[in-house]
Amino acid sequence: MTRILVMSSGVMVWALHFTAIYGITGLACARGWQSLVLPSIMVATAIAAIASVSIIAAGLRRRAEFEYWMSTSIAALGLVAIVWEALAAFMVPICT
Repeated sequence: MTRILVMSSGVMVWALHFTAIYGITGLACARGWQSLVLPSIMVATAIAAIASVSIIAAGLRRRAEFEYWMSTSIAALGLVAIVWEALAAFMVPICT
């Protein structure tokens, strides 16, 4: 069970980020708090990026073991997805 949690930690960070930014955006748009959307997304993205980088760093220290190699790779892909989601906030109008 521990190995599965270690390998899926990058996906869990990405899923939490995805849920947080879209939940915050939906709530803020429904309540008329458009000015809070972008700062909230930036904070959530910074927290998720730090978590992903720490998973990657831990995996690189123990790269000989399969589950750490796998968690590093998945966390790196999750980091790309996190950045990609955050970029949407800068390219698409918020609360239209």
